[in-house]
Amino acid sequence: MDSVVRVGVQAIVRSADGVLLGLRKNTFGQGTWGLPGGHLEIGESIFEATARELREEVGIRPVALRVACVTDPQPEANHHMQIGVEVLGHEGHITVCEPHRCERWQFWPLDALPDALFIGSIKVLDSVRAGSLHLSAS
Repeated sequence: MDSVVRVGVQAIVRSADGVLLGLRKNTFGQGTWGLPGGHLEIGESIFEATARELREEVGIRPVALRVACVTDPQPEANHHMQIGVEVLGHEGHITVCEPHRCERWQFWPLDALPDALFIGSIKVLDSVRAGSLHLSAS
């Protein structure tokens, strides 16, 4: 059994049309829709990781960021805890920068999210839908 808890960041990019989700392919959670994000690297802050992931995956640069929620580690998600980071404005155009890992980016209304959500994004999206900033319980 894996005894390491991993930390991931999930970027919450919003528009009038909803929240940005990518259709995952050729990676863990293939065929599900997830928030942009990834692992926190050694020596990296939460906001640095979020900015890096947004640049690598979506091709945008956040103007400002804030922590929206923290989820408990989930065994079914390889013992990851996820930190939801709200993007308060961004520069650049949303682009599929990793076509081998993401089929497309799409804004989804919070009240009409796809059924197939990426496991690492579910609790963060639940928090966004609830409109609260809190520690999510398992």
